[in-house]
Amino acid sequence: MHLSYEEMMKWTLRKPFVVIAITLAITFFFVWQIRNLSFKTSIYDLQIEDLPETTRYEEFKKLFGSDEIIRLVLKAENIFDSATYIKIEKLVEQAAQIDGVRRVISLPGIKKAVDVTGNWDMEKFQAVVMGVDLFKDNLFSADGKVTALTLVLKNEALPENVIHDVRLLIADTSADFSAYQIGMPLVSEALANFTEKDFTRLPPITFLLIAMILFCLFRRLRYIFIPLTCVGLALTWTFGFMALLGIPLSMLTMIVPVFLIAVGTAHCLHIISEYIACQEGSDSPADVTSRTFSYIAFPTFLAVLTTIIGLGSLFINRITMIQEFALFSCFGMVSILIIALTFLPAVMSLLPASAKAQKKKAGISPLFKRFVDVIVDLNLNHQKVTLSIIGVIVLICLVGILRIRVETNPVGYLKENTEVKRNFDDIYQHLSGSFPINVAMENPEANYFEDPDHLADIARLQEFLEKLPGVDKTVSFADYLMLINYSLNHFEPPSYVLPQEGFEVRMAINNFTTILGQDMLTRFMSSDFSKTSILLLTHISSSKDFLQIRDKIIDHVKNNFSKDLNWNVTGLGMTIAVSSDQLTTGQIKSLSITMVLVFAIMFALFLSSKVGLIALVPNIFPIIINFGIMGWFGVELSIVTSLIASIAIGLAVDDTIHYLVRYNREFKTDLDEKQAIKDTLAHVGIPITFTTITICVGFSVFIFSSFKPTAIFGVMMVITSLAALVGDLIVLPTLIQYVEVVTLWDLLRLKLGKEPPEGIPLFKGLSHNQVHYIIMAGSLVNIDTGKILFHKGDPSDSMYAIVSGEMDVLDPDIEGAAPHELGSHKLINQLKSGDVLGEMGFLRNVPRSASVIATQPVELLKINWKMIKRLQWLYPPTSHKFFFNLMTLICDRLENLTECFSEIKILDDSTGLYDRENFLKIVDAEIERSQRYQAELTVGLMKFNFDGVTPARENLETERILRGLGEAFSGQIRKCDTLSRFDHRTFALLMPHSSKAEVRLLCNRLELVFEEICNQVDCLQLKLTIGLAGYVSGSNESGADFIARASASLQNAVDSDTSVL
Repeated sequence: MHLSYEEMMKWTLRKPFVVIAITLAITFFFVWQIRNLSFKTSIYDLQIEDLPETTRYEEFKKLFGSDEIIRLVLKAENIFDSATYIKIEKLVEQAAQIDGVRRVISLPGIKKAVDVTGNWDMEKFQAVVMGVDLFKDNLFSADGKVTALTLVLKNEALPENVIHDVRLLIADTSADFSAYQIGMPLVSEALANFTEKDFTRLPPITFLLIAMILFCLFRRLRYIFIPLTCVGLALTWTFGFMALLGIPLSMLTMIVPVFLIAVGTAHCLHIISEYIACQEGSDSPADVTSRTFSYIAFPTFLAVLTTIIGLGSLFINRITMIQEFALFSCFGMVSILIIALTFLPAVMSLLPASAKAQKKKAGISPLFKRFVDVIVDLNLNHQKVTLSIIGVIVLICLVGILRIRVETNPVGYLKENTEVKRNFDDIYQHLSGSFPINVAMENPEANYFEDPDHLADIARLQEFLEKLPGVDKTVSFADYLMLINYSLNHFEPPSYVLPQEGFEVRMAINNFTTILGQDMLTRFMSSDFSKTSILLLTHISSSKDFLQIRDKIIDHVKNNFSKDLNWNVTGLGMTIAVSSDQLTTGQIKSLSITMVLVFAIMFALFLSSKVGLIALVPNIFPIIINFGIMGWFGVELSIVTSLIASIAIGLAVDDTIHYLVRYNREFKTDLDEKQAIKDTLAHVGIPITFTTITICVGFSVFIFSSFKPTAIFGVMMVITSLAALVGDLIVLPTLIQYVEVVTLWDLLRLKLGKEPPEGIPLFKGLSHNQVHYIIMAGSLVNIDTGKILFHKGDPSDSMYAIVSGEMDVLDPDIEGAAPHELGSHKLINQLKSGDVLGEMGFLRNVPRSASVIATQPVELLKINWKMIKRLQWLYPPTSHKFFFNLMTLICDRLENLTECFSEIKILDDSTGLYDRENFLKIVDAEIERSQRYQAELTVGLMKFNFDGVTPARENLETERILRGLGEAFSGQIRKCDTLSRFDHRTFALLMPHSSKAEVRLLCNRLELVFEEICNQVDCLQLKLTIGLAGYVSGSNESGADFIARASASLQNAVDSDTSVL
């Protein structure tokens, strides 16, 4: 992936306009889809469709019809006044004509049913209905000033259309009545309207606040425009995706845009901070961008991935609304990732370089320097105090978690000042509630409920049900039979009872359909009289109260009624309550999945279970704080607040990854934990704080939401984000000091790079993986040609192993002189791949005894005791082998050093040829041999001239070339010949048993070799001049005189410019 993204980045920087064009094309596609975006929030979205309770509720509606009702509440001075009653009758007729209304239950409907003659005046009708418990607090209030028209909706009705038509009726009668409509469909409409209202208000406010924060942070238009553009594109893609799937915005998916604005800006902040830091020392915007994303791309990818994991864990929740939120928030995060890693670098590469950015960077840091200094001080000097305080807070919050209550209350979602909420509160003062619960009774035997005793069971159960808290009224088939019996007996009060004999029941049933209609009968009784239902009109809207009532009813009927009866306590509110009860299970599952996956990512990223566990601690900390505060302050776990934990852990892990990746990078510089913490907090402490502020401001906008749970969600997300900041800046740095950190990214870079050279003694007997472990545990140092690793006299505590390249060890003749100065040093040693240096500094912490300079680009493995301890902690078996090799190598070096001191030095330091002093001794010995055996002897002097070499590079360049010439010439001469470095730029060649003519032939061959070497050094002009002298046998010429004649010959050649290449 690393290489493929690098290639993609190179392509992006080469063709930024193509990337921008592709991004805009995708955006236009989604813009075209947005025109189909709609808004819809229904309380039906709060239920889990595949629950057994939901299935039973659907079966109930198929049998008994929908229990979804709208109550049109009318207030007047006297609803039984004739003029008022006539107006009510007219309203009932109009309501019955509304499309989607199955029937209207009202006072006029009852009068029409019971007053068969149609001659009753209102006084008589009032006297009759006042004696019927079925109607009290159901159709009219006790004071006769309030009545309700109950509109029972068809299964296929569109509630929003019915609400609209009823609203028109209310408008037409506003002069006659104080009227309003109430019911669960009104709650759904209010939720949808407030969703649309929040959508049009909250995202723009969020954009404005985020823009203000960005301005305060950077004071540069480009750093405001870029993040908001990226976020705006991601929002456009997400809204277009919603419209493409045909899924409307709901109460939960409305959170997505604000979430994406806050979180997307936070990710862009990390990138921009790195971009500003990378501007130093870079030549062009493309270089800055390339460098920025080489550092930030992988952490950003992981951060977005963990956020997606946190959000994706919500998919296991069975509530459709939560699943939709998870889908679109995940899609939005993927969009942000794609845009941030493609569109953003393309735009950045086109930005002109700005020196103001550097000044701004310097201006931001002092503002927060004191804050970072305090954090560093807490982490390094007050660990016990801070961890103790945090520990106490965690314990308090853990106790608070035990106090959390699960609750889903659709009416409770609305604020107190909303019209629907006021109407619900008002109706409870006059009439029974509008939240229905149905108790279904079933017996396998047909005509079971034609038995008077079984009808009495219904009435007996109603007596119990009406005593339950929250239940205002119960309505059943038995109530209507009592009404029929009451009607057949001329409304005599003693006749308002159930029929006592079977034939009386059958006669009442026959009159039931005549008086009240077949539709009313099927609402409460099945056609074979084996199933019946009791309607409970309640003012319960809390899921906890719904479940408590269900449990009480089930317990009661099991203990007090026939075992042959099957029971079902159902209704929309009940299914929502049961679905809400699944929130706890879903929360535990989603958090568990998130934790496991985050741990797996951390383990894979940092190659350590200990680091993985420690990385979880600062992410669990804000979750504990969140749930603890919810428990202590009575904040209920609702469908909205259940999102907090999964969102928070995904966001907290983002900053954890950015911190740990940077910490690993800083720690590998010199393997100093405390310094690494300081440098890490100095680099990422401020961006993490800024992103937290950005996220907090973004989520704080939810405080202005029309929904109470959403407003609470905003407050809790702010608190949780601040807790995550404490976790990442205090808890994590404190704990990470006790473990060693290595990242998968380090391993990938090594695996994808060159394999370590074969034959390095330090890696003897180690596998490639073990070598990689060693390199990851240590610190790789790269040095360019001509750069100095350290000077003689520098303090030391480390040694180095050369992984690749070559270096010279130099001894400056002048204390403190730079090694590259001509004539200021002598060469001690030449090092290549596999060699080690600086072992005395490592073992004894003594000042450096020599200077070291790179003659080629060099990669070094820095070795000190911290590195060895780190390796022991991370990879114990590998550390044992490595330490053994290290000690063996040091022992060998010490042994070789001892041998070197015991020998007389006879060779030139740089070329490895005989030096002048020893060469002269050899000449004297050969002259004696020549005189004794009358043998020929010839000496040649070869002078080299270097043109085009700058003084700063002269010594370094010439020494390298002379070394190569010495090696090449040595390969052309005989074993009996002697090649020497006579002075700085002159070689001497002594050839026994050779005439001058033979020597000249050899010199011609040497000139050809010299020419080949010259062709390889394009930047320099090299010349070779040769002077020869033959020894005259029988003369008493000394070696010095012999050499002097050769030197004179050389000078003549130089003056006459002969023997020059």
